[in-house]
Order: sequence, then C-alpha cells, then structure tokens
Amino acid sequence: MKKITCILSIFLIGSVSLFAQSEVDALRFSREDLHGTARAMSMGGAFGALGGDQTAISINPAGIAVYRSSEVVGTLNLSQERSGAGSQDANKTRFDMDNLGFVGYFPMRNDVFPLLNFGFSYNRLKSFDKNISGVGPAASTMIDYIADRSAGVDPSKLEIGDNLPDPFVTQPWLAVLGFNSKLIKPVNNGTRYDPVNTFGETAIGEIRTKERGHVDNYDFTVGTTISHVLNLGLSLSIKDISYSLESDYLEDFDKGGYTLTNWITTSGAGVSAKLGAIYRPVNFLRLGFAWHTPTLYALTETYEAQIDDNMGAYVTDTDYEPGQTYSAVFTNDYDLKTPGKIVASIAGVFGNNFIASMDYELVDYSRMKLKVPSGSKDDPGWYDIDNEYISMDFRSASTVKAGLEYRFTPQFSGRLGYAWMQNPYERTFRESGDAYIPNSNTVYRMEGDANYLTGGIGYRFNRNFFLDFAVVYKTQTDDLYPFPNLWTENREELVIDASPFTLKNSSIRGLITLGYKF
Repeated sequence: MKKITCILSIFLIGSVSLFAQSEVDALRFSREDLHGTARAMSMGGAFGALGGDQTAISINPAGIAVYRSSEVVGTLNLSQERSGAGSQDANKTRFDMDNLGFVGYFPMRNDVFPLLNFGFSYNRLKSFDKNISGVGPAASTMIDYIADRSAGVDPSKLEIGDNLPDPFVTQPWLAVLGFNSKLIKPVNNGTRYDPVNTFGETAIGEIRTKERGHVDNYDFTVGTTISHVLNLGLSLSIKDISYSLESDYLEDFDKGGYTLTNWITTSGAGVSAKLGAIYRPVNFLRLGFAWHTPTLYALTETYEAQIDDNMGAYVTDTDYEPGQTYSAVFTNDYDLKTPGKIVASIAGVFGNNFIASMDYELVDYSRMKLKVPSGSKDDPGWYDIDNEYISMDFRSASTVKAGLEYRFTPQFSGRLGYAWMQNPYERTFRESGDAYIPNSNTVYRMEGDANYLTGGIGYRFNRNFFLDFAVVYKTQTDDLYPFPNLWTENREELVIDASPFTLKNSSIRGLITLGYKF
C-alpha cells in the first residue's frame, strides 16, 4: 500500500518518540490566507504593483518607495468562521488586530535617488481559529485502520505497566493505544492484528476539532526609487507561529464505543527575505515583480493522546474493563522550510479617479521540507520519507487577485475585489486521500480552492487622517478525513474506506483601518 511500505523501517529507528511530523503538518504552516489592511483587502489583496499601503509592502517591498510622506496605520478585524459537515455546523468568532505598521519618508534631495524610505509592519498571514464538527456512518472503522497500521509490531513491546518501558517512546502510538484498549488483537505474535469483532455493525463516526493560533509576519523594509521610474525594495522578515489543536474522533456502535483524543501545540519562529521592483514605463501603468525566499522555521511541538473505551459488549477478554489508555506529554523539536513565492503584478492608474490592479502568485508546495534541528543527535534522514511524499503529493499552486477602486470625490472612494487560491495537491493524491500520517492524530483536511469576494469604502478626513472599511467573504470546500484511505499496490483497490465528510467552509470578515500621514 502506498503509505504503508515504509512503516516497518520506521519502527526500527532508535529510542525516540514515533510521534512525528508529516506532509499534513508541513502544509498547515506553509499555506497562507488573505489578510491585510482594509483598503488592500477590499481590492482582493491586489496591491503588488501599487504600493503606498502596508499590505502592498508585505507583497512587494518596492511599494515602500511610493510613499511621499511618513505614515502610521493599524487594522482591526472582526470575523466569523463557519464550517459545516452534513447536518453539523460549528462557528468561531474572533476580534483582533490584523495589521500595524510605520513608514518613515526621507527625501534625499537627489534627482537619481530622490528618497530612501524605511518601514516596519506587522501582518497576520493566517488565523487557525476554527471549530469543526461532523457526524456520519463510515464504510470502514478507525479500528480497521489501527489494525492495519500495527502489522509487524511485537505485542510484548506495546504493554503498559509500572515496571515496563514506556511503549510510547519507541512504538507507534496507534498500535499502543489500540492494543491496550483491546481494540485490536495480535495474531502470530503481531505479524498481523485483527480488529475487535463488532459483528458487522455500522459505526457512526464523529469528528470534533478545535484549532487556535496564528502565523504572524514582521517586516523590516527599506526602499528607494530611481528617477521616479523604477522602485526597488528589500524586506527582512520574521515569522511567528502559535498553534494548538484538540481533536476527537468517536465511533459509536450499537452497544458501545470509544473516543480517540489528541492534543497538540506548536510554537516557533522563522526568517525569510523579500526582494521587489515596481516599474512605471508610462505614467498610468505600473508593473511589479517580487520574490519571497523560503522561510526557515525552528519549531517545538508538544503532544499527548488517549483513548476512552467502552467496548465490553465486543471484547472477549474476561479481564476487560472500560477505561482510558493515555500517553504522557511529549516534546519534539524540528525544522521546516516552507516554499518561496513569486509575485507578478500589473496596475493601471487612470487620472485621479480610477485604479485597476491584478496580482499573480505562484508557490511550489512540493518544495516544502521537514528537517531535524541543526546540531541534533537524531538521524538526519528521519524525515526523508515525509519529504519524498511531499515531493510526490504536492504541486505548484496559483493565486490570482484582482481589484478596482473609484474615487467619487477627493475624500470618498469605493472598492471591489476578487481572489482565487488554488489547492496545492496533485490530482491523484487528492482523489486517493491516502495522506501519510505517522502519528495518532489521524484527522486531517484536504483543502479545496478558496474564493474571496471583497468590497469596501475609504474616506480621507484631511491630508493627514484616513479611514478604510472592508468586507471579505470567503468560501472553500474541503474533504475531511477521520483517517487516511488505504489502497492496494498501485491504488487498484480501496482496502480501507475512510468515507470523508464534505466540509463546507465560509467566513465573513469586517475590517477597519485607521491611518495618519505626516
């Protein structure tokens, strides 16, 4: 089976916890959302060739050279996220700051290099605040999946006891949890495991997840213009990740059931850089290009898991009692390299009344890399299998943004925008749903394309103060898996069918930006 052939070799790796990162974790921290100032968001985020805005600088650092005055700006965000799977809906409302920045304008009194601008900006790249709930029958059960994943594991090394080594340190977590809760039973000393006999009953599966956290970006930018025709900019970026997940998967049978729960927290920071240029060949046309280098993250993860079981009607062992099987809290350090980004932009500025702008972004997600920390004593090849699957399962994905602005009066402007973000999966991987999950947190999403409809207004009180409003509506349809599908060789036959939920996501955000120019 595609994702199983490597597992026996992983079991033989030394005395470190087998709870590890995967292609799912790499994507979680690599794919960004649409965030920024109210003006930029109301135009679909299409600001790479325009500049003169804090979000524009984060897209293309050459945008800082458009400023002809200093500026302080901040953006507040009120949003509601809704996720629905079948008849189950889950909502999450949040209120926070999405953007804060400063630009310093320094005229040079030079015809060739007339200015040198500096700036600092904070932008939220992604919010993880999301609740998910889904209930429905499954063609296969999690117990089937655990039994399949446990094949070849010595059952004597899975036992939990006061005078025994902790099996969570050296053995696969799903095997430890399933074996000690009597959900699986070894055959021929663990050459294979049989799932507990539930007499052919159809399980009702339920997913409940609660995610919290964010990816924040801090840019330190410098830029200049050459003869007011070519703008150049450079940013040094620091990114901060804070993430937590509580995930439950329940399976209820006619006379019993169990719940698998995982708790994960991840935190860390990364560094990257951005280079950009904006060229004005004629007065009304702007052409922009920017390159974002890969981000190098150093991350720390803590995790624990447990199974609560009440399967007495199905377990034949006379000593069985309903209860809990749980791990201690473990910690793991790892590095992540997210892919770089290329941004090409075009904008037309027609007189003092009308602006049309478009951005195209390209990110090659097959270049994501998981690594052991530099200087670590762990095997440098620990993540080779994960990185091999990343290179096979992911592709380059495009983002297209477009926006319009019309100035009705010198003080009042109206804006509209649209953005489309392509999903990053290879077609066969998305259709097969067989993600490689090396740990016990089996619930994952295969994200779909994201569509954004945006609009807003802006008002200039005077030459110093301005206020912008924006509304951003997002839709996205995902496949929500309780555990991965498992196939025979070459995907000829589906052996374990996870029966994924269709997860319909929508969110609406209201943003307000207040700025002061001086």
